[in-house]
Amino acid sequence: MTSERRRTPGRRVTDAITPIDVQDAFVALTDGILITDAGGAIVSANPAAFRILGEDKLLSRAFEELLLVSGAAVVQENEGHTVRRAWFPREGRMGVLEIMSTRLGERGSLHSVRDVTSQAELLRLKEDFLLQVAHELRTPIAALSATLDLVVEDALSMPREELSTMVSTLRRSALRLEHLVENLLDAGSIEAGTFQVRAMPMSVRQTLQEALVFVQPLLDQKRQQLVNELHADSDRVLADQRRTSQVLANLMANASRYSPEATRIFVGSTTRDGFVRVSVRDEGPGIPEDEQARLFQRFFRSREVRDQAGGLGLGLTICRAIVHAQGGDIGVDSAPGRGTSVHFTLPKARHLTEEAGAQ
Repeated sequence: MTSERRRTPGRRVTDAITPIDVQDAFVALTDGILITDAGGAIVSANPAAFRILGEDKLLSRAFEELLLVSGAAVVQENEGHTVRRAWFPREGRMGVLEIMSTRLGERGSLHSVRDVTSQAELLRLKEDFLLQVAHELRTPIAALSATLDLVVEDALSMPREELSTMVSTLRRSALRLEHLVENLLDAGSIEAGTFQVRAMPMSVRQTLQEALVFVQPLLDQKRQQLVNELHADSDRVLADQRRTSQVLANLMANASRYSPEATRIFVGSTTRDGFVRVSVRDEGPGIPEDEQARLFQRFFRSREVRDQAGGLGLGLTICRAIVHAQGGDIGVDSAPGRGTSVHFTLPKARHLTEEAGAQ
């Protein structure tokens, strides 16, 4: 049996790929495949090639004279393989094509064309994210360093009120660092699938006060007013208090960051169908409709405010993970020029009398 196995080719005759199998695969591939002859003219192309290149006619055309190919930049070249990247229009924005060409001896070349817009955008977002992390960490660290220098030099002779102000500045900077680091750690645990919450009866009003410890300095800096519209009958929920405080802090920080100075931020709550719906609404510029579906993606920030405001693009991703882990849902209502409202739901906590009566 062993010697028989050694003499048997890796593929049996009955398993051999037939011409019809190759043809079916050629047609079904989602990557564009083109074959050119020795002179560079296209002699064969699958349906995906027509779709990706946006061409109605490809056969007999010179591959290198196609618009997208002629403008491609070489990113890798070795031993008969060439990889190029080209920009192309895609749904109102620019996409990226990856073109790989392989020489087939003297007979011609095989070319594959793939839309890598998503991968290129993710790479760009990650690079932007690293720059934003450095920027976001630099501000509180600089404030800590400068304030500590003053305290070290003048602590003994400094008036008590001035010393108290310095300590408050140190505390705000430390809290901001803690908030940033917590978001980064949570983003990592979400990606690793180890993110957890511990739900128990809690007060929405009390949770809002905890969140304000992080957010109030942002509001004060921009002279923004928080309008509390929480209702007493929707105060008790079943949730993780620390995590829910984090959700409120992220949403209020976003509202502050992306709204003009001297505007209002509203935090309200209502009860419906056994859930409490909490909303954070601002008077900012609003979010274009085509971006709203992407708001909860990692690293994403609206192009309308990307250059004017900071942020890591992680806040809403973390908010969604926390809310979903607690059995709720999260969404956004927004329109350009009309502000933005982000709302999430939490299970309403039953009163002890109701629980006792059910037993």
